[in-house]
Amino acid sequence: MEQAFVAVANASEIAPGSFRKIEVAGRAYILANIDGTFYAVEDLCSHEDYPLSYGCLHGDHIKCSLHGSRFSLKTGEPQEDPADTPIATFRVELADGQVWLDPRRRTN
Repeated sequence: MEQAFVAVANASEIAPGSFRKIEVAGRAYILANIDGTFYAVEDLCSHEDYPLSYGCLHGDHIKCSLHGSRFSLKTGEPQEDPADTPIATFRVELADGQVWLDPRRRTN
């Protein structure tokens, strides 16, 4: 059984407009800070199973560097072809300067 929320980073370590690849229990996630709000998504493009951590942020989207698909960090929905399947998004909370991720709970 996976555990509930896990502390994954100090909030001050991830500046607004940036992201970090993190791993929890052998699974890779993207943790992004968009204007002070943190989002977590799986680190895998739904089009070709390619790490999104090789890509870049554009506003509140992450762009896959392989074929250019963009995904909403808020909903996981693809915003651009060729991807047509959402990526998983996960609950994130901020407490006492720590960012906490719930790897069990997808938000979509």
